[in-house]
Amino acid sequence: MATRGLSSDELKLRAQRAFDKVDARKQEASRALEAEQLAREAVLQKTARLRALRLAKEAADAETAAIVAAEQAQAKAAIAEAKAAAKASKAEAGKGRAKAKPAA
Repeated sequence: MATRGLSSDELKLRAQRAFDKVDARKQEASRALEAEQLAREAVLQKTARLRALRLAKEAADAETAAIVAAEQAQAKAAIAEAKAAAKASKAEAGKGRAKAKPAA
């Protein structure tokens, strides 16, 4: 930078412009950093929200699966009970016939 032949006002003006450029760059960097931090925070909030939704869905799915399994177990038990009752009824009927035949 050649400063020879410049008046003190011109030197002050040059120095002020240089200072203003540096200051503007600092402000721009600060704004960029702030924007990046806001974006990062938004991503973290969105991730937390999505995680909460996923966990709630998984819990609801697990509850539904437990209910379905319980209903299936009850249905199987009812079928087994009905089969046992039918078998017992058939066996009872068979005993009744067996006793009736010799009497005839």
